[in-house]
Amino acid sequence: MLKRLGFTNLYGCDFVVKPRYNPTLVKMVVNMVYRFYKREYLPIVQMYYDNMFNLSIQNLEKTSYHDNIFDYVTSVSVIEHGVNIREYFREMSRVLKKGGCLLTSTDYWPEKITNTNGMIPIERPDNVFCRSEIESMVEIADKYGLRLIEPIDYVYEQKLVSWKKTGLDYTFIFFGMRKE
Repeated sequence: MLKRLGFTNLYGCDFVVKPRYNPTLVKMVVNMVYRFYKREYLPIVQMYYDNMFNLSIQNLEKTSYHDNIFDYVTSVSVIEHGVNIREYFREMSRVLKKGGCLLTSTDYWPEKITNTNGMIPIERPDNVFCRSEIESMVEIADKYGLRLIEPIDYVYEQKLVSWKKTGLDYTFIFFGMRKE
């Protein structure tokens, strides 16, 4: 999405290795995505083969990026997968320039939802955050100079995500912060 909006100098970190470009491998991976996953995942796979993206294997809680390097950081559906929230906000504050923005989305439902059906971690989110947990996150982020751009809208009437395998139904929450 950022590329489509005209952003350049895009960096990303993940726990997945960026494969070397190999046309046969690319075709195989693309076919696998179409066959076993939804077509919506294809742009994610293609990103790994696009040289415009500077992707690396890193832990989001402690990256090798320089201090105060980024104007914007996005974290879309990441922090629910076992990320240490305090370390997340500390690191995001470190890599953001003064006035830079952090945009975060995560799994959410106002009351706590717990996965108790024994699914393995890759098949379910580690955490569907509740309102009190999001409010605690905002307090933690504040200690690192990250302030909400606007108040969070906690009102959700529908569970937009329905994982049949796990029996979990929830939605997402999105909030933006600016480094002071």
